[in-house]
Amino acid sequence: MANVTFPFPFPDHLITLLPEMIVAIMAMALLLIDVFITKGSKVTAYLAILTTIVAGVATVSLQSSEPLVAFYGFFVFDSFAVFSKVLIYIATAMAMILSLEFMKDEKHVGEYYVLMLFAMLGMMLMVSSNNFVTMYLGLELMALSVYVLVAFQREVLRANEAALKYFILGALSSGMLLYGVTFLYGVTGSFEFAVMGEKLTQGGGATSAAVMLGLVFLIAGLGFKVSMAPFHMWTPDAYEGAPSPITAFMSVAPKVAGFVVFMRIVVDLLPSLQPQYEAILTGMAVLTIAIGNLAAIAQRNIKRMLAYSTVGHVGFVMLGLLAGTAAGFSGILVYLSIYLVMTMGVFAVIILMRREGIQGELLDDFAGLSRVRPGYALAMGLFMFSMAGIPFLGGFWAKYVVFIAAVEAGHLYLVLFALLFSAVGAFYYLRVVKYIYFDEERVAFNFIESKPMQATVIVTAILIVAIGVFPDPLLEMCRQALGGLV
Repeated sequence: MANVTFPFPFPDHLITLLPEMIVAIMAMALLLIDVFITKGSKVTAYLAILTTIVAGVATVSLQSSEPLVAFYGFFVFDSFAVFSKVLIYIATAMAMILSLEFMKDEKHVGEYYVLMLFAMLGMMLMVSSNNFVTMYLGLELMALSVYVLVAFQREVLRANEAALKYFILGALSSGMLLYGVTFLYGVTGSFEFAVMGEKLTQGGGATSAAVMLGLVFLIAGLGFKVSMAPFHMWTPDAYEGAPSPITAFMSVAPKVAGFVVFMRIVVDLLPSLQPQYEAILTGMAVLTIAIGNLAAIAQRNIKRMLAYSTVGHVGFVMLGLLAGTAAGFSGILVYLSIYLVMTMGVFAVIILMRREGIQGELLDDFAGLSRVRPGYALAMGLFMFSMAGIPFLGGFWAKYVVFIAAVEAGHLYLVLFALLFSAVGAFYYLRVVKYIYFDEERVAFNFIESKPMQATVIVTAILIVAIGVFPDPLLEMCRQALGGLV
């Protein structure tokens, strides 16, 4: 971090914050614009989607071959951040598209899209952070926005209950994270990841009580944000209580931001503490994989099933983190990219089946779908097979790349354990396919007719098949994105 003197010099490379400025300005402008828009209008939604597109174009156009550091060393703009931001833009824009019909009759719907933009802005700051100050500001901006989004349907009791639980546990995890940062700052005298890493290395990988406490609290705080066990308990309630498009958003975008922060910390801050953090993460990975896949079997509500499924997927992603190599980090990006496509496709189908607020959330609601809407049935079947890791769909390559990276890094037994529970996970995914193709229709289907959501189902289904057959372009993009990290 550069030394800052008074009067403050004009910050270098300020232009690299242009995407963040666009999103911040548009979010505040939409708050004002929404005052003059009549209820039922989708102008705010379209402007919010346009904002994510413009921010995406600005981010890609600003990309340079060398990493740039801006704002007195508090902000880094590299290919790793660019790729991560593009994933966040896509997840946010797709969640907004899924919201067009879902939220059209809600009150204060303009604020809904503004909150999504602020959450996205927080994630953009997180993935461009190289120090705990920027990271924490971004994390809290994201978290506070998402708490409100979970409770956005205030008349729904389960939404309020979920948001309250999420807020209390989230505040606790933020406190733990800050506690960990405080210990590490006390030992190193810096908030910058690389400087802290150097100080810890110079200390011979000091494993004093302060460092170990800092490490444990840091991992616990971040683990909560990405649903690692045993800090996953908020996930099923929040996923079930939130509006379905927000559940889709929460399933992907915060996970991308959280794992990107995790990777930067592992590379810059923790090299001298590799044995210690590997021991902690290995235990958490075992718990995360086992709890996520076993608990999903017992669920009858598909949103709760997908919540536990997300916990299981987070466990698989942790294998890439444990590998600690370029192949492992690249595998994480591949996994998150494919998981984004699968999740958005699944929730598009769920939302299309919405009737009287809740249809499409129980597994029974999918019974006989193939006889009524064979196209939706085929797409849902593809998403379920892909999430189960069946060759050759996208989900197969997601697991393959992190498993191979973990084996190469010497975590053979952990990968065998993950393979066992991947087979367990296939049971509850294939159970959904059984409802769709082999059970009789139990309730009358009443689908939302929405061209944007139907297009989302078609595009995501095609992408899952295309990535499964031709994975190389995505694998190569993820390898190149690591240029800014390792």
